[in-house]
Amino acid sequence: MSSDDPRFAKTMVNQQFITHIRAEGVLGTFTYDVEFPEENDEGRIRAVYAPNGRGKTNFLRAVAQALTPSIDSLQSLVEIPFASIKISFLSGGTIVLSRDEAFAGSFTAEVKETAVTHPMEASDGARISVDPQDFAGRLFRRAWESRLDFHEYVEICQRITGGCVFIGEDRLSPTLDDMREAQRSENMYSRRHRSAGTVSDLLASAERMLNQSALATISNERRDGGVYSAITRTTLAGSLKLKTSDARDALEAKIEVLLQLGQPLERYGLISLSEVRSIAAQLHSARTNARPLPTLHQVLAPFLDSLVEQVNALQPAYDLIHTFVTEVNRFLDRKELRFTAALGIELVGLDRSVLHADSLSSGERHLIYLLTHALLVNRTRALLIIDEPEISLGIEWQRDICAALLRCSSFGQSQVIFASHSVQVLAGLPEHEIVQPTED
Repeated sequence: MSSDDPRFAKTMVNQQFITHIRAEGVLGTFTYDVEFPEENDEGRIRAVYAPNGRGKTNFLRAVAQALTPSIDSLQSLVEIPFASIKISFLSGGTIVLSRDEAFAGSFTAEVKETAVTHPMEASDGARISVDPQDFAGRLFRRAWESRLDFHEYVEICQRITGGCVFIGEDRLSPTLDDMREAQRSENMYSRRHRSAGTVSDLLASAERMLNQSALATISNERRDGGVYSAITRTTLAGSLKLKTSDARDALEAKIEVLLQLGQPLERYGLISLSEVRSIAAQLHSARTNARPLPTLHQVLAPFLDSLVEQVNALQPAYDLIHTFVTEVNRFLDRKELRFTAALGIELVGLDRSVLHADSLSSGERHLIYLLTHALLVNRTRALLIIDEPEISLGIEWQRDICAALLRCSSFGQSQVIFASHSVQVLAGLPEHEIVQPTED
């Protein structure tokens, strides 16, 4: 299979699925063993449950940092107490971190890949040693940036994994930059919402993604030319010698199919069928034996066919948009999230007023934050890690959050790991999808 073949790209991405994560000596005592045996919705999510003090957050953070190698992530791993972590991928590639003892600080990191995903680039792997002293002094970043083994390690890691998005329990807490900006701001509304989290920024990213999904489809030209090329071709080919009644019936049948397929897409501004409805009304009012009908069929049939092709091509974008909008609104009460290609994402109240995302309640902001991240990971198929998804969510929302996360992330078949103490959250999962640590 050539590297230019679209099937190769799909195979390459599938190979980035994680099959196994094993972390030993977390807090010097606990072992976490997480398996993802299947590539389907039932196999894409794993919950971690344990009483407080068992190292759940340390485990999640260590996995997240291992999957996103950088100078900062290696520095963070120095501070996380674990003895070893091994992450295995469907491709056969592995990332392994190990140290002599959990609190030693120093560790080695090794990555291996196979020729499955990148046959032209596959190597024997890379290995680096990390010591706390490597981050001492003012010039430690320059020292790391000059290390060839570090760059090789990062490059191979990026080839075998889709990366990771980590959502911590402090996800909506203001950062130092937020607070500094708030102090500089003279606007109390702006000040209050800048310190309330990043939900607005996150929705803006989702809006760009949804619009790009639609635009990517629209920009793809037909291989056999556009609609005018098709009209020219059929006109030059001559009349099909249809009877006037047959020509009318054929056009009305095409219009009926088109309106059925396209009407859902109109809701999100992905297509406009107003002209098609106008054509349908004129056909309906025309005489059954009107002589121009066969000629009209010759001109309109390619136009209507091209619209059907456009609707079919836009279906994946529609599915992505409709799923996200529907899942968010499944939770919201007395307000609604809307999307149109022209206006983007809006939050609207009962009185149809547009609401500021960061003015929502804590539970609503946490919910939108989680589901928007689940949507965004479809781009890279990154592993989504969430520490305590139940924060600020009511009991009913907690029961439904796992299913909503899976639906929003289903387009990239992204995997999800979360840690939770909530009986309501965990109740929605079968026993084999809930992981508990063992004690060494």
